[in-house]
Amino acid sequence: MKSFIFFIVFICVLLVNPFLAMAASTPSGIPLEEVEDVVDQFASEHIGQSTVGASIVIVKDGEIVLAKGYGQGDVENNVPIDAETSVFEWGSISKLFVYVAVMQLVEEGKLDLNEDVQTYLPEGFLTRLHYDEPITIMHLINHQAGFEDYVFDLGYSDKAYVESLEEGLRRGEPKQIYPPGEVVAYSNYSNALAGYIVELVTGQPFYEYVEEQIFSTYDEPVEAAFVPNDPTSTVETNKVNGYLPAGVGEFIEGNPFYVSIYPAGGLNGTALDLAQFALALMPEDGESPLFQSESTLEELFTQTYAPTDNFPGLAHGFWEFPGSQRTVGHGGNTAAFSSHFQLVPDERFGVIVLTNQGGELHFTQELMTTLVGLDTTKTTSSLPDTSEVSGSFQQSRKMDSSFIRLYYSLLMMSIEPHDNESIVVSFGGESAIYQQVQPYVYALDEGAPLFLTMPYLYAQMEDGELVKVSSSAGDYFPNSWMNQALLILLVVSCLYMIGAVLTIPIVFLLRKIRRSNKKSAKPFIGLQLLSFALVVNVGIMAFRMLADTARRFSEFYVQIGLNYVLLLLAFLFFFFCMKRIRREQTSKGLLFLRILSLVMFVLFASSLIYWRMLG
Repeated sequence: MKSFIFFIVFICVLLVNPFLAMAASTPSGIPLEEVEDVVDQFASEHIGQSTVGASIVIVKDGEIVLAKGYGQGDVENNVPIDAETSVFEWGSISKLFVYVAVMQLVEEGKLDLNEDVQTYLPEGFLTRLHYDEPITIMHLINHQAGFEDYVFDLGYSDKAYVESLEEGLRRGEPKQIYPPGEVVAYSNYSNALAGYIVELVTGQPFYEYVEEQIFSTYDEPVEAAFVPNDPTSTVETNKVNGYLPAGVGEFIEGNPFYVSIYPAGGLNGTALDLAQFALALMPEDGESPLFQSESTLEELFTQTYAPTDNFPGLAHGFWEFPGSQRTVGHGGNTAAFSSHFQLVPDERFGVIVLTNQGGELHFTQELMTTLVGLDTTKTTSSLPDTSEVSGSFQQSRKMDSSFIRLYYSLLMMSIEPHDNESIVVSFGGESAIYQQVQPYVYALDEGAPLFLTMPYLYAQMEDGELVKVSSSAGDYFPNSWMNQALLILLVVSCLYMIGAVLTIPIVFLLRKIRRSNKKSAKPFIGLQLLSFALVVNVGIMAFRMLADTARRFSEFYVQIGLNYVLLLLAFLFFFFCMKRIRREQTSKGLLFLRILSLVMFVLFASSLIYWRMLG
């Protein structure tokens, strides 16, 4: 009788909720009672080897099902990471708070997503716009305002350089290089500008608005704050050290990261602080404490951009990820921290991964994908030839107005066929195989963790020509022949100038043996020495930038000025050399060498100007 009653009750429960009898699991299918073991095993393979430390929090159905720290927050003093108390730099996860703030103001009727941003900004605020089409707030949150990636004055290792949000935006304004709405080019500036508009509309500092309208709505108090912009912040007390990898199992301490345009990446806090944000975005009854209406939350997660149908794109600033179920979130990086925040709204499932290591990919990408899954379902068997999408490509996210232009031109992505249905994609020294799952849409099959940041690629064709390749995070354009030619010219001319200078002692020695007149050679030797000095100065500029990317543009004023002086002097010597060639009779061999040196100098100078080495 008892067995019969239990059976009847079980059947009734199934009729009410047929999924209740099934074990709760992650979107990728890992039962929740096993998820800690899975994460522990993953950590045992990476912590202390490829990753210095991590804090992991998993939420499901309004509850925290895992909150655990791994590795060291202070390697030298052997201080372990604690998920409850260890504070990390969140990097670009901070951007999500801008998007939520914007939607709160849209709900209140104080902002219009399709309004020209100039409506909200002080007159003459933006000074480097190139196109007449207006930039809307939707363009800002979709990274389609057309701004270049301005890396100077973005982050500092010394908080003494930090300015107000307005001053930071004015100092670091990028050039507009694309028409609004046409190209996705990831932009910290766009996000911070949206945060500034929130500040102007509400009449209070953005950090204060976030504290009052977002943090204070949570069920539990949080410690998170924008550092160092929030004068009331105390989060640095519990902040862990950030590190950079120095080899397998070796790490060196990195620099802190302070920003003037802080809405784009200035939040610091614990993983549990972010878990409260996740819970507020996935309420049980749809009524989020962040919004007055359920419809606003639904609108927040509605797709606002995708390069093609059935493709992950953007949802009001949240990046879509092709998990086993629809996933939205954002990653983050600072000088010495990496992070990831992913939500699966339909399953009320979320994962927060914070690491104290710059450029970390194993926890932030591999573990994340392990928990949310990856959809690579093939939708059709009729697919075009993969050879149509082969070539080399430059990313839309680039800096065009300074010497960093050369660096971005070297960051090319290459694509070549692997077989009839797959391609090999190479970028940043890594490679991966993508399978074609629908016409011109490719899904990541296998490869380095780097490519989990762009799990889908779409090749846009027009009249049989490949126009661009898109991921949800940005566009890639076919590398132009001009860029390739000028890059080759720069390398060849630099090598020539170096070689020419190295041969000067030999020239002097031969002339001394022959006792010939050295007067006619002086302008040419002077030109070679000045060109060599330019090569050295440019090399030093590149080394300084690569050694520490958190720099002010003003730090390069002296070297940029020196480039101007050296180039002007070189052109003066070039003029003297031209006069010498006209007046003096020399052997054909020597005449050829002198003309060659002048031609190489012109090519070299043209390359310096094109690659913005003069500022």
